[in-house]
Formats: sequence, C-alpha cells, structure tokens
Amino acid sequence: MRIHNIFDRNSHWKHSTPFTKEEIDNRKRKTHAMAKITYVEHGGTEHTVEVANGLTVMEGARDNNIPGIEADCGGACACSTCHVYIHPDWVEKIPAKDDMEEDMLDFAYEPDPARSRLTCQIKVTDALEGLIVQMPEKQI
Repeated sequence: MRIHNIFDRNSHWKHSTPFTKEEIDNRKRKTHAMAKITYVEHGGTEHTVEVANGLTVMEGARDNNIPGIEADCGGACACSTCHVYIHPDWVEKIPAKDDMEEDMLDFAYEPDPARSRLTCQIKVTDALEGLIVQMPEKQI
C-alpha cells in the first residue's frame, strides 16, 4: 500500500510521498541510527565521531578522515591496514573474529591476541555506542 498523503497529529496535510510506510520507517531508522565511536591515534589524539549503523568501523574512520587507519583493500579483509586494538572494556562486547580475520591479523603490526581486530570486519550497531579503538604505531 502506497501512502500519498501524510497528515500531522491535527490531521493537516503535510506533504505527498511515493514511499510505502515501511520505506519511510526504514529511512528514519537509517537516518537516526548512529553509534559514537572513539578512535585513538597512537600518540593519544582522540576522534569521537558518529558512524551509521550498517557501516563498518573502518568505513567510519575513512568517512571521517581519521588518521591511522589506511584500509588499503577497501574493506575486503585482504590486508591488515585497518588494524586496531579494542579497548579492554569492549573486547567481550563485540562479535568474535572469524578465521579469515584471524589469519589476516598475522600480518598486522604488533598484533595483540586478545585485543587486535580489523575494523573492516566490525559492523556498527547500536550495541557499539561508545566503542573505543586505538591505532597501532603504524600499519603494515
């Protein structure tokens, strides 16, 4: 069913739209569903930005020009240049690494078995609100 007339609470005409109610709800969710993520450079400079749900932590860094995450492969899990250390408070709160990410972390600079992750493999959701990641000294 298409909605052509949208009314406000007082039943006054607001505007016409060719979208279904479901499409409108999805757009609202996408527009407002953001998580604040803090990226900490190796030297200690912090960048707290809002990243849309559905993107990866790597895409959030790229889209906000965060230095220290190079993402050479564009998120294909084919390099380790988006390597970060997850803040200890968050290690158990994010989804576990899969085998491909685990293998690729072998090529990262000074990986930490417990805290190292590739940001291209972490999808942003409401559950990541407040996530803190720290970049290594360099990406290789």
